[in-house]
Amino acid sequence: MKKRNICYLLFAGLLATSCASTKKMESIQSQLDDCVKENNATSRDLTAAQVRISNLAADSSAMQKRLEEIIADTVRQSKELHQSELQLASLQSLYNQLNDQLGKSNSQGEKEIKALLSDLQKSQEKLQVREDALLKAENDLQTSAKALAEKEKKVEYLSKKINEQDSLMRGLRQKVATALKGYVGNGLEVVNKNGKVYVSMDEKLLFHSGSWEVDEKGVAALENISKLLADNKDLQVVIEGHTDDLPYRGYGNVDDNWDLSTKRATSIVRILLRNEGIAPSRVTASGRAEFVPIDTADTREARQRNRRTEIIISPNIDEIMKVIGGE
Repeated sequence: MKKRNICYLLFAGLLATSCASTKKMESIQSQLDDCVKENNATSRDLTAAQVRISNLAADSSAMQKRLEEIIADTVRQSKELHQSELQLASLQSLYNQLNDQLGKSNSQGEKEIKALLSDLQKSQEKLQVREDALLKAENDLQTSAKALAEKEKKVEYLSKKINEQDSLMRGLRQKVATALKGYVGNGLEVVNKNGKVYVSMDEKLLFHSGSWEVDEKGVAALENISKLLADNKDLQVVIEGHTDDLPYRGYGNVDDNWDLSTKRATSIVRILLRNEGIAPSRVTASGRAEFVPIDTADTREARQRNRRTEIIISPNIDEIMKVIGGE
């Protein structure tokens, strides 16, 4: 937020001073690059959130498989325990019979009884081991079931939030297209991409060649966009200026395509911020020069397409990142 305010102040000072030094321009460009990095970091965070949700879903599947294995093992051990109990009952019955006949038994009989008692003791010990194992399996089952339920709940919540944001951005794209109905197809395009809304405006809709002053028809379009941004205060906005790959040969206080694209982005930011419902901290101005073309062909038509300004509207993913960070 602080860096974006610095960007605004630096460019306000730049437009008020006609003879800025080269070192000052480099410092301003450095600040702009930081803003661009911050925006790119936000995009990576959203992508990371989607990857993490996919991983959580995979974990849930693995936990479900483990739960099924534990249940099967518990059933098997229960059957074994039942068999052991039957054997113990049989041995106990035999022991009682032998104990009744103990007085009548000879020395050999006593040895057999002692052997049976020893077997009985061993059987009891084995039974106790199985009971302990069964108890542990039941505890593990409960723990696994609880962990699985928590993961499923978190995955469900994250999926719901992302679906809500996707729905919000699709709806916003339709609202933007409706608000700019008279411009769509005449140098303006509105699309959903990567969970964001991209408003791409040709140079001819906003500026004269080599200029960074927005003409009247461009101002009208930007005012329509500013109304939507003011009504949706959780949205973040990046304004990207783009040029073609021909070296800048204009006049005035513009050094090159970097400078021209940045001045154009800043001009649009100022128009949007005329609407007091838009906090400056939500808006970033970015100059991309000729380095992010949409058409790499070496033709006049391709260069015309590349000379554009993009208004990139992103949802706030702070809540999603907070949930993921609590893993």
